[in-house]
Amino acid sequence: MPYSEQQIRGLAINFLRFHYKLRPRYGGSGTRIVDKPHYYQGVLIDARLAYQRPDRTYFIATVEATSLDRRDEILYRVNYWRIGIHALVLSCALAAAFVWWGGGARVPEWNLYAVFGSPRVYGVLLLSFAALFVTVAGLLSRLRGYRYIYAVDQFKHFYADAQWVAYDAEIFAPDTWRTRRQYRELERQCVKYGFGILAVEADKVVRNVMSPSRIDQFSGHRSLLPRWLARAESVAPPQPALPPPELEETDPLALPPPPPALLPARPGRPSVYRHPRRAQLLLRARLRRWYRSLFPDELRRRPGYYKLGWWVFLLGVPAVVMFGWGLYRQSTYSPLAVAGGRYAEPDLDMLESTRDPAPALDPESGEFQRSNDSLTAEGEEPAATRPGVALVATDRIEDLELLRRYQIDERGGAMVDYDCVPLYQQEAPVFILLFGRYQSFETARAWALELNRLYGSVVTVAATDCVLPEGTGYLLYLDQPTTDEGTANYIARSFAREFGLGVEIIEIE
Repeated sequence: MPYSEQQIRGLAINFLRFHYKLRPRYGGSGTRIVDKPHYYQGVLIDARLAYQRPDRTYFIATVEATSLDRRDEILYRVNYWRIGIHALVLSCALAAAFVWWGGGARVPEWNLYAVFGSPRVYGVLLLSFAALFVTVAGLLSRLRGYRYIYAVDQFKHFYADAQWVAYDAEIFAPDTWRTRRQYRELERQCVKYGFGILAVEADKVVRNVMSPSRIDQFSGHRSLLPRWLARAESVAPPQPALPPPELEETDPLALPPPPPALLPARPGRPSVYRHPRRAQLLLRARLRRWYRSLFPDELRRRPGYYKLGWWVFLLGVPAVVMFGWGLYRQSTYSPLAVAGGRYAEPDLDMLESTRDPAPALDPESGEFQRSNDSLTAEGEEPAATRPGVALVATDRIEDLELLRRYQIDERGGAMVDYDCVPLYQQEAPVFILLFGRYQSFETARAWALELNRLYGSVVTVAATDCVLPEGTGYLLYLDQPTTDEGTANYIARSFAREFGLGVEIIEIE
């Protein structure tokens, strides 16, 4: 048989009386209890137990009783209000960072209006922001910090030495996956904040599931409010049509009001100078009341459900402003130069085009003009300065059959190789500047010495099978072999332009 909430309050208070029976007290004072709903520090609680300790301070234990018909008070619910606000703020911050990406929305590749055009860009923005909001909200909903439990969040709004959650064991009696998950969440939050748990089982048996922590888990952030401020902050919940008769709106353990003053009050200094801390607390209470007035009326029935951190305003307001400003800058983007603009592009109208080239300018006195084009007319062969006969007598090399490569460097030094790695066996294509093909080595070397003397270039005489897969005789080529066709073309044009020497570019694969 399920218990009523009044029965759970009575059983929980009876358990706490025996639980704290052996605690030391001042002067043998007894235990004071309240087993009816009443206001304590501006918060409506179900039951309270208090006794005076030897140091004349009061030990206070509060109870939040939950029956089977009020089980929503201890079953967690996902705080979609806080998820929505946090997801909106984070989405605005990410969207603002995106619209300002690439130099403050002044680069055409990142300008949404230039990529999609108007009015299509507004649909893209709307769908993208909606997808971003849904993604962020889905990720936040997986976090445990957004699981709201009414009984636990109510205890976080006031200070007490011990706080207990008493519930009917029938609430978690069904052995289902959802029930086990809800119980684990209640147990996790009570362990985190240092609250106790009492389970009222069959035959009025109260089982101590978890004792509250004797150390304040909030590190002293919850302050014990004065009675005058608690009365000023106490706001009665919306009255139902038939209020329960056991509901009391006054504190049964409150001290009696002081007797009226017999002497008339004398004028003195303002209270703000007499009680600066009192004025500070009053100002804080008025700011809290104004802040709560911005939220729905359900705030008083769900403490902490509509509470938002200051970071929401510190991040949300600049994010919204930057997002709107970024979209405005993207919508007003123009590739034309703007006076004083940092990202302005130059005006290209004054430059020449291929259809209307600018006239050639004559070189001034002392100015060197170099052209990338060949000096010869189209269709004419460059006149190469070539010797008619060999002008340099050379010593004979007896081992011509073993000679594979003969190279002359820029300084005129000769290097003879009797072994070679064929160029056609290279992994990448190789380009050479071929000057001529010769049957005898003496003729090829004579030409190599003369070319080196005239042009100061590296000249190589190699056997044909060191360069090509087939052929006989010797090949004479200038400079070093290269794997870059552009470099080979540049060297060949340089020889033709500067010396009038024509060479043939051969690709060896």
